[in-house]
Amino acid sequence: MSLFKYIARLQRMDSLIAMKATGPPEEFAYKMNVSRSTLFETLQEMKGMGVDIRYSNIRETYYYGDARRIVIKVARVGEEQ
Repeated sequence: MSLFKYIARLQRMDSLIAMKATGPPEEFAYKMNVSRSTLFETLQEMKGMGVDIRYSNIRETYYYGDARRIVIKVARVGEEQ
């Protein structure tokens, strides 16, 4: 998978999680056009980056447990960030 596709996947997952619009794992994987195992691998990678991702059995959606999010920025060397 190319870096740009991976970044796009992370951004899409981040958006759905932030909106609490993932649905259960099978639906979330379908929305992401990935297998269930790939979904879980990517969620684990995101958690490994320090993001608190939780699942609500009542609402059947993933959500952020705190204010931390993944932000990916591309900048020219020497520019302020």
